[in-house]
Amino acid sequence: MTTLERERTGETKYYLVGRVPVKMQERPDGVALVAFNPLLGGFVADPRYYSAIKWNEDGRVQEIDEAQFEREVERLRRSEFYPAAVNGST
Repeated sequence: MTTLERERTGETKYYLVGRVPVKMQERPDGVALVAFNPLLGGFVADPRYYSAIKWNEDGRVQEIDEAQFEREVERLRRSEFYPAAVNGST
């Protein structure tokens, strides 16, 4: 599928940027991108990840499927950095 076709369909892609799960959807009106941030307790919009994904200069970006994305988010939710885990509630 070409980039133009992805933009028309609004295809969602999933990535690991280092250890950070990132979801990106290219749409006709732009790109919607969210990254999971366990320190803040959920998903945040962070445009730095767009550049990292597009250029992948340091080789830290890995395209993954939705199931792996969900597993990585869950792994971070269970980590010591996630506020709910620190407070003892899961």
